[in-house]
Amino acid sequence: MAASSRINSSLPRIRAVIGHIPQKLKTLRIDINRSRLEILRRMVTRLVREERCEFPLNRAVEARQYMERLLQLGIFRERGDPYTKEMVDWWLMEGDLREKFFNVLVPRFTKHSGPYTALHRLPNERLESYVRKKRIFYRNFEVAVLELRECGTFNSAVNNVAIGNPFPPVIPEPEDHSNSLLNTLLKNALRKRIAISDKSNSSV
Repeated sequence: MAASSRINSSLPRIRAVIGHIPQKLKTLRIDINRSRLEILRRMVTRLVREERCEFPLNRAVEARQYMERLLQLGIFRERGDPYTKEMVDWWLMEGDLREKFFNVLVPRFTKHSGPYTALHRLPNERLESYVRKKRIFYRNFEVAVLELRECGTFNSAVNNVAIGNPFPPVIPEPEDHSNSLLNTLLKNALRKRIAISDKSNSSV
């Protein structure tokens, strides 16, 4: 505990919203005393592998802070640091993901001040909960997308390529409709109207 406290005190604050109350995370076939950490561990592993994942909202909020802290350890501590290695070995359950963490993710976020993740809340899902006396009862589930963020662009031979996950943005960029057929016709009509107005004013 003392070692982790010294290391954590040398790291910057996590620049992401952190829930003040630990979520009650549990699942079947996992010891109740370890279920919360095991669930979070699997989520962090999956997030490093896929870089964008859909989770229940409460689990996404809880897992985000652990992903942020793990990335901070990789960025601000050396790879050979014993505590960092121990944390990465425990949180990432697959060996190839540990290599990806140090060789891909850490260099990606080295010059980024954070947060390194983004959380997007999705519309609630209404799913069947249980059936009683031929009556179906439904329950609303809060869902969110947790992803590793993009960190700028680099120039390729064709265009700027985003540095980050390969998926399109969850919140798309506003589309430019200035050259659409309708707007082009309106612009031409406005120009003609102004030209006619100027001509009539000059004749007077």
